[in-house]
Amino acid sequence: MSEKQEEGEGRRIDTGGGAYVEGGVQVSGGDFVGRDQVVYGDKVHGVGGEELAKLFAGIYQQIEERPEDPDVDKEELVETVEKIEEEAAKGEEANPSKVERWLKFLGSMAPDILKVTAAALANPLAGVGTAIGLIAEKARAEAEAS
Repeated sequence: MSEKQEEGEGRRIDTGGGAYVEGGVQVSGGDFVGRDQVVYGDKVHGVGGEELAKLFAGIYQQIEERPEDPDVDKEELVETVEKIEEEAAKGEEANPSKVERWLKFLGSMAPDILKVTAAALANPLAGVGTAIGLIAEKARAEAEAS
């Protein structure tokens, strides 16, 4: 049995084994479960913006480390990847047509960057919308086939 007895107050709190919280609780990006949580089916939490930013940080690093190419400006790659990240962060509200167009543009300029960008978008932890994830999978498959 989980109990809490505060000194000097003579107060006894019996939670029956669950959590005890005095005051407010703020839950962000998940669930506060006081005892047992039963989940039927799949339960996946994408962290969305935060996790997406972590995934994209590696892409920006890879762009920075690319050898100089007279035909491809790194700034142009960064701008395109930023647009993709910004749109993907909208989740289900993202415009798949825009993302698909930008991924194709990346593929024409830097297939290596397309592959890592598509992989990041296809990662379930990215928390992107379903349509964006499907487009990313398609772009990644096409890039690997070529």
